[in-house]
Amino acid sequence: MGIQESLAKRRTYYNINKELPVAEKEVVALVENTTELVPDAFNMKSARVIVVTKAKQDALWDAIYEAFCGKVAR
Repeated sequence: MGIQESLAKRRTYYNINKELPVAEKEVVALVENTTELVPDAFNMKSARVIVVTKAKQDALWDAIYEAFCGKVAR
């Protein structure tokens, strides 16, 4: 298989939904720890992450959908 064929087939599709397989607190702790451990330029710790769940997640995606004039799949 050539490089172009490999690149064309590299995509993986996941059946992603709103159901978390673990507790929400566990997800937040994992994201917090990972954010602290990821290296960044000059150790400035400027990265920010927001974890959005439940009704606020719906509101966020509604706002994204409207901002992109419906070009984002719901």
